[in-house]
Amino acid sequence: MHLIDRYEMSVPGHMKLIDARSALNHLQRLVQATGGKPESEQLVSLIETIVEAFHEAADDVMPVNDHDVFMRQACEWNYIALSPKEREVLHEIRCCNDEGKEDIYRMVSETLDRKPMLMPQAQ
Repeated sequence: MHLIDRYEMSVPGHMKLIDARSALNHLQRLVQATGGKPESEQLVSLIETIVEAFHEAADDVMPVNDHDVFMRQACEWNYIALSPKEREVLHEIRCCNDEGKEDIYRMVSETLDRKPMLMPQAQ
């Protein structure tokens, strides 16, 4: 089983996290200003805002692995992604010996010489 170590979030989801952090900071200032005894209505209102923002942000988070991120970026740049079998063969070549690694680096260099990589345009 692969461990998920990366997550992606949309800009609106990230903004919700910022809203939650702002509400949490506001709550902290309120507690400090009232000597640790804020009114229950104010407390409930701020906590509801924080909880709602966290729930919306959590719903927006999507676990991804490195390969998914690479494939998505490759598609955005109009590159053809490798099939699982091709990826496996390349991985075996890379790992087998130094000669295999040199072959891969040489092929990549030749490909880049023939067709240089264009930098992605900001959208």
